[in-house]
Amino acid sequence: MSQTTAERPLAVTPVSRLDQDWWKTRHQEKLEEAKNRGDELELLFIGDSITHGWDAGLWAENFAQYGAFNLGFSGDRTEHVLWRFQNGALDNLSPKVTVLMIGTNNTGQGEGQPAYETIQGIESIIDEINTRLPETKLIVHAVFPRGASKDDPLRMVNAQINKELPVLAAKKGAEFLDINDFFLEKDGTLPRNIMPDLLHPKKEGYRLWAHGLKPSFDRHFGKTKEAPRPNVVTLWPKGVPAPHDASLVEKSELGNPRRGGTVVRITNVAEPSITVYKARSRRPSAGVLVCPGGAYNILAWNLEGEEIAEWLNSIGITAAVLKYRVPKNREGALQDAQRALGLMRSNAEDWNLDPENIGVFGFSAGGHLSASLSNHWRSRNYPKVDAADAVSCRPDFTVLIYPAYIGTSGFELSPDFTIDADAPPVFIVQTQDDKKHFPSAIVYNHELVKRGISSELHTFPTGGHGYGLRPSAYPVSGWTDLCRDWLWRQ
Repeated sequence: MSQTTAERPLAVTPVSRLDQDWWKTRHQEKLEEAKNRGDELELLFIGDSITHGWDAGLWAENFAQYGAFNLGFSGDRTEHVLWRFQNGALDNLSPKVTVLMIGTNNTGQGEGQPAYETIQGIESIIDEINTRLPETKLIVHAVFPRGASKDDPLRMVNAQINKELPVLAAKKGAEFLDINDFFLEKDGTLPRNIMPDLLHPKKEGYRLWAHGLKPSFDRHFGKTKEAPRPNVVTLWPKGVPAPHDASLVEKSELGNPRRGGTVVRITNVAEPSITVYKARSRRPSAGVLVCPGGAYNILAWNLEGEEIAEWLNSIGITAAVLKYRVPKNREGALQDAQRALGLMRSNAEDWNLDPENIGVFGFSAGGHLSASLSNHWRSRNYPKVDAADAVSCRPDFTVLIYPAYIGTSGFELSPDFTIDADAPPVFIVQTQDDKKHFPSAIVYNHELVKRGISSELHTFPTGGHGYGLRPSAYPVSGWTDLCRDWLWRQ
């Protein structure tokens, strides 16, 4: 039965599980732990088995710095959380931030409870938290998806709960956080590599959860380590060579959200530059020229530029994000790339770079530009400016993520693209459902292999185009681990 009386739903009626020895023991252990370390913890998680089951390594990696405390109990429903609260669970605690996700067991256990009763139970929990922890910043999570498809009956009940939660959270002064799209494929499928039983995350699912929480935690706690401010270096101090439209007025706008964040789109670039993000390293580090994509019309500046540079810094590599000429100036873009690579190599000592370990890294149209630079370095496509143009602009390695315009739909090399016999080794990532651009990865790999040039190609069946580093349920999101290992071998 879903109600204890006709008026009072079970979801809001505190219920113990003390008849279960493990539950009783965990409750007592948590009470004792709170007495011993309540003052040091800044972060509290409350929930059921999904919270209870956090991967230990990811928990330590992401939350140890906040002294995080886990009040997730496997199998709990809202009524069990309420009982715990009323029997000391929040005593001795004063977290700065509390994360709440509860409700899927109300939906799925026994005959299940209707969504509106679960909402009442969540509201009662929020009221208890606000009363007992008045200083905490409460993050109310959307209930995670369950079931294989969007038509799964229990998934649909959870969706009804999630529809009401934003209004409830706002009314109670809490933050609502919905990262469910991270776990799902485009058609709503919940893949088993993320949740093997279609309910509980495995390690990759918890990794996505940690990523989804990070912006909120950065906002509430502040970033633990502030990176050095990047340095912007103008490419052409004596004037930009032709072809160039000096009348362009650069503009930046926010594009559509892309997997958990908006995209900064820059166009009308009249003053090409590189933004240098130096790695923290005592020894000279590898360097990478990062070329964002955008169909040679715009630059996806944060998605395929800034975020990539920060990731490269995290693995000990200095990055320079190239702001090249757009729109519709491929010749000018190649000049910018040649000049930028030369600047990096000529400034290697000042920028703490290994001059023999400087590569190029490109996405989509930026992948085409990176491949073009990798095959057009024997001579500059512009009159030499200074000493930076006297050093080689050949990249020592190339990384192409969903590159464009290299191959035709018939899997032939594009007529305007040529391959140099001494092109650098390459690492390539592509998905088969990115049908328009899939041939470029395959053709470039094939052309290099024919010439005996090292090429590591990773293809995935699904994942689309334009994902950058942003996480998803698709295995292609793991490309960074593959790429990191490849980069460290160069």
